[in-house]
Amino acid sequence: MNVLLIGGGGREHALAWKLAQSPMLDILYAAPGNPGIRQHAELVALDIADHAAVTGFCRTHAVGLVVIGPEAPLVDGLADSLRAAGVAVFGPSAAAAQLEGSKGFTKDLCARAGIPTAAYARVASRAEADAALARFGVPVVVKADGLAAGKGVTVAMTRQEAESAVADLFADAGATAVIEEYLEGEEVSLFVLTDGEALMPFGSAQDHKRVGDGDTGPNTGGMGAYSPAPILTPALEAETIETIVAPTVRAMAATGTPFSGVLYAGLMLTAAGPKLIEYNARFGDPECQVLMMRFAGDLVATLLAVAEQRLGALPPAEFAPAPALTVVIAAAGYPGTPRTGGGIAGIDAAEANGGTVFQAGTRAGPDGLEAAGGRVLAVTASGATIGEAREAAYAAVAGIAYPDGFYRHDIGLRAVAREREAR
Repeated sequence: MNVLLIGGGGREHALAWKLAQSPMLDILYAAPGNPGIRQHAELVALDIADHAAVTGFCRTHAVGLVVIGPEAPLVDGLADSLRAAGVAVFGPSAAAAQLEGSKGFTKDLCARAGIPTAAYARVASRAEADAALARFGVPVVVKADGLAAGKGVTVAMTRQEAESAVADLFADAGATAVIEEYLEGEEVSLFVLTDGEALMPFGSAQDHKRVGDGDTGPNTGGMGAYSPAPILTPALEAETIETIVAPTVRAMAATGTPFSGVLYAGLMLTAAGPKLIEYNARFGDPECQVLMMRFAGDLVATLLAVAEQRLGALPPAEFAPAPALTVVIAAAGYPGTPRTGGGIAGIDAAEANGGTVFQAGTRAGPDGLEAAGGRVLAVTASGATIGEAREAAYAAVAGIAYPDGFYRHDIGLRAVAREREAR
């Protein structure tokens, strides 16, 4: 089977790496891809915003499955156009992708379906936002309502921080936002595949959003992650599926907008049980890197079953017991304006030292590989414990020569401390 992968980041490199291992695969195409993805796929120059061009490519190249990696083309309705052309696609419709595309949409769905989440207010003006801030007090969470690449959230610990976040959001005309109650607890991510009816749990992870060591600095798209997340016990996972994920899938189907793809549930484990922070309508980045490192099944067969609404006929997803951990190397200036163009070397040395390097913001420059974005590489490794996976990942990071890059030094440390306490 020929497969087309949409996207060109670290998540898509991890997907390409795993898709390429499928015995079902004939040719893997990727648009636009990146230099790392080129090792596994034939890169094609497609404008993914041109739906006719994408569907035309699928017809002329006998593509049997399209896997959409990023959120923007999902919200833009690319999956709808492909399905209308008779092409199997892994990824939700534009209507279903509102679960990520509009935080207000998701909060309203939770309210209707009785799904546990933080109290909230949808606001469309500075005055409405100020009123909501007065209602919730501090700490409080301020979120841009639309897509923000993982960076449109401010956890404000003071009123001044909250007002500054609101001012930034409403500097643009027509902006909308969600003001939320601050939840106490620990964050964790659960991934569940669904074809609109059947559910397949697909692993857990914890990521590190803040840019600096010790969870300091602004939020980013993610500076590292590990899987599985031991704090999401089997009992808590079952509770999450029963009280959060399954009701969401039922509610979406009931409104005529069934969700097909992967639901990435960002959770807060509170004293009252798991509560939904937000949904993403695609695999996370860098969570996808650690999930693909552990997934022991055939990714093409699994995603095709979702696309063809046959997920219920498959056995549960199989994951290697060995944990995986990834460390993101980002460009100086990230998450603001990253410094691009810096040379990158040492990937072969890092992989010879036990790591797997997934490329994100890279390009082929005149003198070799160079940085082309904010998050540049995700250096990933596995081990018998999270501690061993961490040691292997950082040993691989040490082999990378990228003077313009930086990374956090504390990815997974909290989980390692727990492992030690459990001994």
